[in-house]
Amino acid sequence: MKKNTSLIILSLMLAPLTWAQVGIGTDNPEAQLHVAGENSTIRVDGLNVANNLNNQGVGQLTNLMVNPLGDLVLGNQSGVILSESANAATTIQTLADSALNTEQFHDSASFTLTQSALVLITYSVSMDFKSYDALTAIDDGRAKIAHTFFYLGDGTTADTSVAHGMTSNVYSNTSCETATGLVYNTHTTTMFLSAGTYSVHLNGSVYGGGLSVAAAFSVIFGEQYAID
Repeated sequence: MKKNTSLIILSLMLAPLTWAQVGIGTDNPEAQLHVAGENSTIRVDGLNVANNLNNQGVGQLTNLMVNPLGDLVLGNQSGVILSESANAATTIQTLADSALNTEQFHDSASFTLTQSALVLITYSVSMDFKSYDALTAIDDGRAKIAHTFFYLGDGTTADTSVAHGMTSNVYSNTSCETATGLVYNTHTTTMFLSAGTYSVHLNGSVYGGGLSVAAAFSVIFGEQYAID
């Protein structure tokens, strides 16, 4: 009789393990919790706007994250944390022999992350290619290269060990009657950043080959620019 009782207890203990997977909308769950259906949703009242201060509210989307314990939580930041646009032109010349030259033409206001996050940084910068003295249009037919990129900073000082968001444009012109005016470099970079304070430092590089004084030129960067 004691043996039969032991077998019954053992079978009751094993029974829950057999049904460890729960399906909603399916009789054949493929995970411990499987919510099936093309339009299926999950609602957690503890994450809604009435119950959670980190919920951004009506018409907004809030970042859903996982904490070290594996709990689902709402991030306390969502959407644009820095947006700048201005007209602040800086002229950058090649070296006198048309070799590469680089200068910073804008550093952003600082922004602070209170937690680790994926950050999307987008910039758009205007460039106006001119003669070396920046007074006349280019008409020598030589290729002119301009790069834009940014360094991340700590809110004040740029970390120049790594350049981000590099993009380039090539310009040439054999007649001042052909197209002149502003061209644009635009780039979007996604970065994982830890909690801390950051800034974006935009730089421009100009290069005319480094072989001839006649190939030297300048670019007016940032007559129009935007950072988001």
